[in-house]
Amino acid sequence: MENTMGRNDRLLVMITSFVYLAMIATCIAGLAHRGPDNLPSIYVMNVSIEIFAILVGYILFISCIIDVQKSGADLQWFIYMLNVAIWWAFTDACSWLLDGLPQMRVLDIVDNTILFFCTPLSAYCFWKYLTSQVMMTRPFESRLNKLVEYSLLAAFILRIVNLFTGIYFTVDATGVYQRGPLYPLSMVSCLITLFAVAAVAIAERKQLHTYQIVAAVLYIAAPFAAAVITVLAYGLSVISSVIMLVLLLMYCVLNVTQGVEKAIADRDLAVASNIQKNILPKIFPYLPERKEFDLYATMTPAKEVGGDFYDFFMIDDDHIAIVIADVSGKGMPAALFMMVARTLIKNQSQGASFSKDPKDVLAEVNNQLCEGNEMGLFVTAWLGIITLSTGKLEYASAGHEYPAFSSGGGDFFVMKEKNSPPLATMEGMRFRGGEVEMKKDDVIYVYTDGVTEATDAEGELFGMDRMIDALNIDPKADLRRIDTNVRDAIDDFVKDAPQFDDITMLTFRYNGTE
Repeated sequence: MENTMGRNDRLLVMITSFVYLAMIATCIAGLAHRGPDNLPSIYVMNVSIEIFAILVGYILFISCIIDVQKSGADLQWFIYMLNVAIWWAFTDACSWLLDGLPQMRVLDIVDNTILFFCTPLSAYCFWKYLTSQVMMTRPFESRLNKLVEYSLLAAFILRIVNLFTGIYFTVDATGVYQRGPLYPLSMVSCLITLFAVAAVAIAERKQLHTYQIVAAVLYIAAPFAAAVITVLAYGLSVISSVIMLVLLLMYCVLNVTQGVEKAIADRDLAVASNIQKNILPKIFPYLPERKEFDLYATMTPAKEVGGDFYDFFMIDDDHIAIVIADVSGKGMPAALFMMVARTLIKNQSQGASFSKDPKDVLAEVNNQLCEGNEMGLFVTAWLGIITLSTGKLEYASAGHEYPAFSSGGGDFFVMKEKNSPPLATMEGMRFRGGEVEMKKDDVIYVYTDGVTEATDAEGELFGMDRMIDALNIDPKADLRRIDTNVRDAIDDFVKDAPQFDDITMLTFRYNGTE
């Protein structure tokens, strides 16, 4: 997983920083304009608390964007809830600063209306956050969801009605905010939502982590207690700040919990990565006593584990097989499928007599991979079998990249011909292939699409032409140098752009016989 922000995330952070810091600056400027000495002390305290709440919310929001370990669907509604809380704190601070200013009466009404919208919306976001963590299959949960949605709609309608009737609040001609006769009813939607949250948290407690249950209890109890205080003690405004503190606590617990989970996952990935590296042959030269050939191969996974693999092995004393393949997808599923595919190809090749065609090997492997492939993964593969005494290369391709060939140490060129579908796409497939009579110093270079599709910061692909140019820097060089030339060319091209795909290369040179 990448630990850097994408371009869209950076833009979002910049816009958010401007908006939320502007909110804080507006509140501070308003407080300075009104003059702390000219405002009731409780007003000054409320505005100060809300400024601090906005700052905490802004820091939390930026942390959520930067901390990619908790981005995505699991945190989507948490982020929505956090943004609503920030607007709640801002509009609440403005309501105190605008109170008693008749020339600002209209702005005060708009501000308080937005403030009243934040209350049920915040509760609804928490409901969505909790229910996104569980599978709700009980009939009453579906009815609760409809009840919550209808209560939110009713709350929005009544807040618009308030503009004409003043049932929740009014701002008189002198600019003073007054609670309406039905002010306590403005909390009904929140109470319904919190009741639904409690019901689902109890019913689905086995699906929830302990910290999620604690968060639900805190989110219900703390704002409810604050709401009771504000109803009974007009002048004190702490609900949005209390919610912000609850969100801060939720984030801290989430951070610690997922930090532990990530440490366990990192350990498992490290073990899987070591296993994968150890199963690929990496001792070169391979069989140094055999003078008929040289070969060299490398794999650089884009993630901790990759879906590419290469392999080479002696079938008998006169035949060597070389394989390169690329599994669709990334990460652990691709790595596991890679191990299965590699084992099947090797077993089918070694179990065959030297006369068995690589096309038949791939056909048998394809049928085996199709069995139980519920995830729908597939494998592009290239298999070559070389008769060392004659230099005859028989090969077959299953949707893989075209190999490059150098004759007698001359320039590399691409061996283009008709291809076949990848392995594991459909049972009973037949695969195309061909033959090449390799002569002394002939070289074949096979690779995965991570080479040609390496991408720079502008989105441009490395491409086949650049690959051939890199191979032809010194086509007569030893195989390790040829591999390095291509790798250096890729690095120079992509520069600091992240690697998105595994990069795997295998180079084979036929030296002929005495």
